[in-house]
Amino acid sequence: MCDNLSPEVANNWYYELEDAIASLKKFPSRCMIAPEAKVIGGEVRQLWIGKQRKYRVLFVVEEDVIAIIHVRNSRQSYLSEES
Repeated sequence: MCDNLSPEVANNWYYELEDAIASLKKFPSRCMIAPEAKVIGGEVRQLWIGKQRKYRVLFVVEEDVIAIIHVRNSRQSYLSEES
């Protein structure tokens, strides 16, 4: 079995994701507008995570609430109307 699929790797990835999302509380507008903003509408932003920027967290800010729309692998195509 591949070492990359170990529970330890999965836990590390999860905690890295959790920390990255928690960091949005401080300054969410530091993140770029996502290409999906044109399709979804509104100010959809993206937060890159991972050592090699392998994942994007798509989110919107509505007053004091940060709503996570999607977590996508960087190899996945952008969200579209068909997605």
